[in-house]
Amino acid sequence: MSEFTLPTNSLTLPIRPDRSIYIKQWNNNMSSDASVPSATHSSRRASIKSFFNPQQGTVLVVHGSCASVDQFEPLINKLAPFLKKKNYMAEGFDAFGCGQSDKPKLKDAYAEQELQDDLNAVYQKAKHPSCNFIIGHSYGTSQVIKLYNSLTEEEKGAVKGIILLAGSLPGTNGGHPIFILPSMILDWLQSWMSSNFRKSAFHPKASEELLKQAEERSNRNPMYFCKYFYEQTKWATFEEVQSVKCKALVVHGDSDHILDIEAGKRLHSALGVNAKFKVVEEVSHQVMEEDPEGLAEVLIEFMNECLK
Repeated sequence: MSEFTLPTNSLTLPIRPDRSIYIKQWNNNMSSDASVPSATHSSRRASIKSFFNPQQGTVLVVHGSCASVDQFEPLINKLAPFLKKKNYMAEGFDAFGCGQSDKPKLKDAYAEQELQDDLNAVYQKAKHPSCNFIIGHSYGTSQVIKLYNSLTEEEKGAVKGIILLAGSLPGTNGGHPIFILPSMILDWLQSWMSSNFRKSAFHPKASEELLKQAEERSNRNPMYFCKYFYEQTKWATFEEVQSVKCKALVVHGDSDHILDIEAGKRLHSALGVNAKFKVVEEVSHQVMEEDPEGLAEVLIEFMNECLK
């Protein structure tokens, strides 16, 4: 696949009252040195409308639990020729508490519905009137399903397809039991937990540089946030999954040790006749980082089919 990168811009925006999140945009019609207000600019509240410009279509990416939009950068770079040809804008964001977004020390700020409302607010700003693809990873697959079900019938008609990477049915509400522990103990365990995640989330052939980036990213998460987040996770139910009527692609790594491949197969089965299932070989949970080129080829084929 030919190498090409789209101009990238980012901005921290107040997407809802008292909730500012870091948003990243890949847009072919934006110059590489485009100027946008910085996160501290006094006029940033007026900049939202000018920042979102969906062109001929929008591809929205939704990261997983306690993760970052930066995990999608390798995939977007491989999708760039397709996005440029179609004149699509790609959009992603760090969920509240994650990455470069705000991280207040308030449990209610990370309630499942609050995070879902944030996603809906981003989608309403970024969506194209008639052509949208939504990509979710891990817990983000559940959020994408709930987002789709919250849309009006007209809005659902504008969703050409959803792509669910390393998802699960059922999911484990409330997260791992370790998050019952107090934050101060979780702080002490953080390095060990990040190391274990790295071992489970990546295939043995993953590069040391990729593993290092993942561990550093995990260690930057404040553990009070991780605790608050996981205690309130609510995965999409079987009924919610069955309610999705648009075309769907479920993708799973053959060596996923976070959410095993059988969980992905159950998700695919519940989606019904409009869903396809694809296994990517020699990758684990972080499929978009481990094999961005192979995944991009799968996604482009699916999106082209959805556009026929």
